[in-house]
Amino acid sequence: MNIARAFPAACAALLALSVSLPSHAADKAASLVGTWRVERITDTDIKTGKVVHPYGEHPKGYIVYDPTGHLSVQLMRTPATPPFASGDDAKGSDAEVRAAYDGFVAYFGTYEVDAKRGIVVHRVEGSLMPSYTGTDQPRPFRVEGDVLTIEGDSEGVHFLRRLRRVPQSAR
Repeated sequence: MNIARAFPAACAALLALSVSLPSHAADKAASLVGTWRVERITDTDIKTGKVVHPYGEHPKGYIVYDPTGHLSVQLMRTPATPPFASGDDAKGSDAEVRAAYDGFVAYFGTYEVDAKRGIVVHRVEGSLMPSYTGTDQPRPFRVEGDVLTIEGDSEGVHFLRRLRRVPQSAR
């Protein structure tokens, strides 16, 4: 193959492709790709202003948006739920199992970015919470450098989720 002839054709094809994609929408979607470590999760009652940390003041977890359009969400309360008294995860008391369930969020699926509205829609395929499975979960978001903020209002609560991009070298 003559590289001198193939290179201009390849450049023309890439240029045509880039012109056909809305660059703002593509940039907004591309800005989400990566692994994001949770830094802050708060819910604020809109009427009273009371701030709640539903997963503790220092929650742990990740949201992963991959380049194929798939996502995975894993978040946990800190301090972590203690091991069950029985020593067997399959034999926790009702209270222990409930505490473990209440202290963890896990779901997976696909995502789609609506750049005009500044929303990422999590299309939930499976979840620890049965009511999430098969639903679309819209999330208002913004990316500023290596900080992802998911923030909005829902049912009288202002929610804030702040995450930081995990550098590739930290894997």
